[in-house]
Amino acid sequence: MTDILIFAGFAVLVFTLGIGLWALGRWLRSKGYGPQLDKLDRHYTAFQLRVNPLALSASYHLVAGANGMGRLPLLGSKSNAALTKQILMAMRTEQPK
Repeated sequence: MTDILIFAGFAVLVFTLGIGLWALGRWLRSKGYGPQLDKLDRHYTAFQLRVNPLALSASYHLVAGANGMGRLPLLGSKSNAALTKQILMAMRTEQPK
């Protein structure tokens, strides 16, 4: 029961933080900081596009490791192995050449 309450509290906290950050952005735009926020967004988007292939590669290796663990006795099932194989195939098609 306490786990559910902790999760619910975390969900409420994250939701409140998200609404607060959205309101802060709207307030800053109304005060005339829109161009600076747009410039910050361009820098962040460029950084995100540079990091995205690295993150995809890291997540692929993480899922591949989970697939290997799923083959060990008592740690996996046939349905889990099939699901991780499907995920790996989808990730492999998404990776840039």
